[in-house]
Amino acid sequence: MKKTISQSHLPAKPSLTFALRLAAIIGLFLTSSASRAAVENDSSFYLKDGDNVCFYGDSITEQRFYGVDVQTYVRTRFPHLHVKFVNSGVGGDKVTGGWAGGIDLRLQRDVFPFKPNVVTIMLGMNDAKYRPFDGKIFSVYTNGYEHIIESLQQHLPGVRIVLIEPSPYDDVTEAPKFPGGYNAVLLRYAAFVRQLAARHHLPCVDLNTPLVDVMKKAQAENPKLAHEVIPGRIHPSAAGELVMAQGILKAWNAPATVTTVTINAAKNDSAQAENTGVSDIKTDSGVLSWTQHDECLPFPILALHNDWPQFPPTENNRWSHPFFFWPAPALKWDYTNAATALIVKASGFYPALDQELLQVTGLPAGDYQLKINARSVGKFTAAQLGAGINLAEYRTPMLEQSYHVLNLVWKQVEWRYFAWRGIQLRLRDDPDPQVQQAANTLVAALETQKDRDAEQQYTAARPQVTHYELVPAGK
Repeated sequence: MKKTISQSHLPAKPSLTFALRLAAIIGLFLTSSASRAAVENDSSFYLKDGDNVCFYGDSITEQRFYGVDVQTYVRTRFPHLHVKFVNSGVGGDKVTGGWAGGIDLRLQRDVFPFKPNVVTIMLGMNDAKYRPFDGKIFSVYTNGYEHIIESLQQHLPGVRIVLIEPSPYDDVTEAPKFPGGYNAVLLRYAAFVRQLAARHHLPCVDLNTPLVDVMKKAQAENPKLAHEVIPGRIHPSAAGELVMAQGILKAWNAPATVTTVTINAAKNDSAQAENTGVSDIKTDSGVLSWTQHDECLPFPILALHNDWPQFPPTENNRWSHPFFFWPAPALKWDYTNAATALIVKASGFYPALDQELLQVTGLPAGDYQLKINARSVGKFTAAQLGAGINLAEYRTPMLEQSYHVLNLVWKQVEWRYFAWRGIQLRLRDDPDPQVQQAANTLVAALETQKDRDAEQQYTAARPQVTHYELVPAGK
């Protein structure tokens, strides 16, 4: 990709009439699928073209934030890489299962039908039961985890399983509830997960350490905002789960570079570029301009320019919303969520995963207004431009396009949740065959819509040609 270029609990079950009425309404929402793009692959990145990923876990996975972040990164960084994603997290789950069924039912219903060849597992928060370490409880965890791996490998030959160590319980911004604290117990569970991964030759991702590090840095800088990393001590915020996504993506060798462009203003017939093509470099009346043909997009940070709740309201208040799914909160570009900004800074997200670097050398001293597609992005000095700026941190047409992709990803995930949690689980035990038939029809329609939304993401993520101008102050 490098170039050098010149130029929760179940509510009451709905009736058959209700289910059929939903089927009619759903038909109004079905849209045509988008065309598929050519295949792009990065041989060093863990995910490959054609992969099918399932995120499996408890309520921290059910929040959907880290899964959406991973999917959005893949869509925007590798817009021609066709990878499917499904989230099968259920609140309260343990290695033995939970309210949505025992582990064998959970796997049979919520994992195997999707035929994933990549499955991530994050369990442990509930398994340790929020008490000091107990050997008997721990043995249930170790035996249950082994059973999950054996079941996945038996039913999904060749599956690539990624083990994720339990995310932390917040004993940083709050005092531990017992000597040593609950997170110390989770670390013992995490050590087992590492050993299990090594024994089965599986990749293992540590999300406890990065989140604890972020909480400590945030606590030192702003104790009030530090609570927003993991509000309530168990479930990370949307921004906290960005740290989790960052940990998974880096473990998968995700590249940091979006694009890199270096232009010498004194020699505007050539440029050095990565992940983009640069053409039409010229200077006219002191205005330096050029055109870029980027290969990918910057990353849209979920809760940086809006306020996401800790839990999507569809879990507990699904029927109070006028739509089946809860849409992403509207962007407010003139607003920056202070807690998210602190978490992004503390985690080093931009240098780790979101570098869209522009460097322009050889400019006369002074201030310059950067315009992309005739719209101002910001004012910079010649020295700043000479050192390089990260465009991923600014409102650009490319970032706006990425947020559109994020909205489509979230919409797709919500269709999945409505089909699964709103229909399938509600009607799974109904003895009336007509209800079951209606439910199956609804689920099939919603799954089709989910797949259509996934296809639209590829079209939405195709980078557009962009035109740059550096205008000296006063012009």
